[in-house]
Amino acid sequence: MKYFMKSAFFYLVFLLLIISNSFSQVTSGEIKPLDSEKLKGKIEHDIVVAQDGSGHFKTIGEALDAIRVYLPKPITVYIKPGIYKEKLVILGPVTNVTFEGESPENTIITFDDYAAKDNMGTFETYTLKVLGNSLTFKNLTIENTAGNVGQAVALHAEGDRLVFENCRFLGNQDTMFASGENSRQLYRNCYIEGTTDFIFGSATAVFENCVIHSKADSYITAASTPEWVEYGYVFKDCKLTSAPEVTKVYLGRPWRDFAITVFINTEMGAHIVPEGWHNWGREKAEQTVFYAEYGSFGAGANSKERVVWSHQLTENQAKKFHVYEVFAGKTKDSDFYGNRWFGFEKDGSFNLQDAWKKDVKNFPQITPVEIQSSESVTESRGHIYKKLGGRELKLDVFSPTQAESLRPVIVMVHGGGWKSGDKELQIPMAIALAERGYVTAVVEYRLSPEAQYPAGIHDVKEAIRWLKVHANEFGIDSSQMAISGSSAGGQIAALVGMTNTEEYEGTSELDASSEVQAIVDMDGVLAFHHPESAEGQVASEWLGGTYEQKPEVWDAASPLYLQNPIYKPILFIQSQYPRFHAGRDELIDKLNAKGIYSEVHTFPDTPHPFWLYNPWFEPTIEKMIQFFDRVFDK
Repeated sequence: MKYFMKSAFFYLVFLLLIISNSFSQVTSGEIKPLDSEKLKGKIEHDIVVAQDGSGHFKTIGEALDAIRVYLPKPITVYIKPGIYKEKLVILGPVTNVTFEGESPENTIITFDDYAAKDNMGTFETYTLKVLGNSLTFKNLTIENTAGNVGQAVALHAEGDRLVFENCRFLGNQDTMFASGENSRQLYRNCYIEGTTDFIFGSATAVFENCVIHSKADSYITAASTPEWVEYGYVFKDCKLTSAPEVTKVYLGRPWRDFAITVFINTEMGAHIVPEGWHNWGREKAEQTVFYAEYGSFGAGANSKERVVWSHQLTENQAKKFHVYEVFAGKTKDSDFYGNRWFGFEKDGSFNLQDAWKKDVKNFPQITPVEIQSSESVTESRGHIYKKLGGRELKLDVFSPTQAESLRPVIVMVHGGGWKSGDKELQIPMAIALAERGYVTAVVEYRLSPEAQYPAGIHDVKEAIRWLKVHANEFGIDSSQMAISGSSAGGQIAALVGMTNTEEYEGTSELDASSEVQAIVDMDGVLAFHHPESAEGQVASEWLGGTYEQKPEVWDAASPLYLQNPIYKPILFIQSQYPRFHAGRDELIDKLNAKGIYSEVHTFPDTPHPFWLYNPWFEPTIEKMIQFFDRVFDK
């Protein structure tokens, strides 16, 4: 089957970005009431809603009326505790807003319409209808209290890039209409209850760590996935529960013939029937739907008794469907700040100890270089150089304790395949260089699980600008600045050092340039698409697609192929592997043609991350010092 070959769902793990200002912090202080009629469509700042009049508005509807459409930057609507009986529509032009309650237990949005009431039909019964994009809802209850009177929707969601976190959705039949053929929705740590088809629609939606509670013998899902959509509903790490008297519940039935619903690592209660799935009386639909499970457990996880036209995924099949794949699309997967809208989990796969355990098998003489503080070096950690909503990017500065004059500074960028690694990996080298008289700064930047290219380039350039603005604090001579990077960090260092156009600079409010005077590239590729390059999956994850899909992005991220490069002196320090200097020789030819100095030093018989180990750590430092002394004419 098409969907079986192209679409299975694998273990999805991620962490949403945390909003740094707490509810209590932002809602404290004096707040003056606002007039929603006079300010209709004009407000661009955070809003507080409180029924007792202590906020900007008493109702959520008034706040919605006041929000400017297509906001220039994100805002938050803080909703104080209360039962808000309101029938709400968030229109399409309302974007980049977070609606945050105090808790789902005390911040409740409620209404009681139902389909048979005045013949309004199912799709007008909503309590909350969400048509806007890039919206987040936190700590809220959204309920329809009509009772057992037929279809009565609590949430009607059709926007794209919608996130619901720690919310409750209460109702009976058709509680949640998660729909929209181009809609992507994430439900994390939520509680959803209902009777019949209480999660239904055409959206691509992921339900992570949610409780799904059945109140009657019936069906949980009724997906209406269009034939051309690859993903439908994915439930991961969820728990299926029921009322005590409920004993016969199906996982789903197809509202349309190409419905897709998958449960991964889900605990299923005894109320789930052994056969699992229902064809809604349409045998032909059995050939076109894609119903699957992986890792189900509990009394209702009867994999051997499931209907023959459903699927039990293998581990390998499940792994093919990462959250990045589920939510990928031709439209953007980034939010206002360039971060993935559905959150991320930090990838810790590249770290010193694991790298050493791998490499020591082939190089038994190596020892990892650990962080050791030095009396001759002053450490200044945790400086926030960039804020992206609630996300803070930091850098650490190491400077000679006894410096009597302004010193050159080296900005250091870690490697890890653009998806892993940490600035801590650069600290031993940063301390060693500081002991020899240089100011050094190790930089945190966004990796591919969090934000795709060119976000990381923008981050490193902002770090350079921040250091220049704060040069006097650290004894920095901002006219003598170099950037050094290893592996993926080497590619970033070269690209940052050789560019100054808007595409690479990003936006900044700092009055400083990102220009550097020298570059050190340790085993970083200079051309992604090149006969010597072996870049594939990890590069694709960072660049947003394969070379065949996005050749212009692959070339734009390759220092060798820059259209308007700014050539700087470069030191190339290489391992024994040619793939890590793809494009180097051609770039050196270009440097030579412009009379720009460069050096190449290759350590034979070395692992790729040689700079992390003895016996190559000190020789690497010496090569860098010699290069910097020459470039900075010390």
